[in-house]
Amino acid sequence: MEKGHASKSVMFMLFISAVAAMLMGTAGLRAAPPVEQGAAEAEGDKPSIFVCGDSTAKNNNNDRQGRKMAGWGTPIADFFDPAKVTVKNVGHAGQSSLTYYNGDWPAVLPQIKKGDYVLLVFGINDGTTLNGTGPETRPGRGAAAAVQHTYGWYMAKMATDAREKGARVYLLTVTTRNIWTNPKAKFNDATPVGTLPPDYDPKEDKIERGTGGGKYTQWTKDVGANLHLPVFDLTNYCADLYEKMGREQVNQMYSDHNHTFPPGAEVVARSIVAGLKGFKDSPFVGLLSEKGKQVEAADAKYLAENEGK
Repeated sequence: MEKGHASKSVMFMLFISAVAAMLMGTAGLRAAPPVEQGAAEAEGDKPSIFVCGDSTAKNNNNDRQGRKMAGWGTPIADFFDPAKVTVKNVGHAGQSSLTYYNGDWPAVLPQIKKGDYVLLVFGINDGTTLNGTGPETRPGRGAAAAVQHTYGWYMAKMATDAREKGARVYLLTVTTRNIWTNPKAKFNDATPVGTLPPDYDPKEDKIERGTGGGKYTQWTKDVGANLHLPVFDLTNYCADLYEKMGREQVNQMYSDHNHTFPPGAEVVARSIVAGLKGFKDSPFVGLLSEKGKQVEAADAKYLAENEGK
């Protein structure tokens, strides 16, 4: 009997040890995943800034002289703290609001999540897009959509799509082009045609303020007002800045009338950061890098809060 009892005791002790080992092992396995999961969640919670535009925002090409060009969506990342936000430049050279909506937007929209930011700027390539902001349509042509809408419809639709995903949308008016006029001189973009006359005054140089005579700038503002979305008048902010800098200095930043070299892209990016900082209770302020904190906020005259429902 004693031998049997001893045998049972040994077996019981072995059983207890095995269970304890199993529980310890299980506890060890269970302890690690929450840390990894938490890290993944923290990374997933970090917001993104989506840059949606044309070659003025994203341009990795060289010009005809082999000089490197760049869009502002590249250097703008340096103005933000990568530990707090990710800048995703999803711009596409040559696109209008119509072609971006039909070609790029279906791939961009699924990436947008609640808490993200979307910057929308088009207009330079929209010369063939139906004018205005209304509901008018026309039959599509070629590989385009079956039905084409107005510039404002596309801007509003992308903004609404992103907002429905929980993103905060900011509209930027069309980027300023390097096209100049002067009552006493003629220019090819920014280069004088022939010899400048003796009475030429560089202070009279004026830069174009938005493609189409400024209509895309106004239509973007109209979309923002209709949807209660903030709008930064990038067109006139840069135009005022460029006229202070002077035509010759600005011309050094551009390859042609549309495309910037890296220094020009840097100036436009800084201008956009100034605009984003200028909005009331701007959420971008807390996301800036040390470089971004040094940028002075844009004057209120360039900003439309468009607060409302």
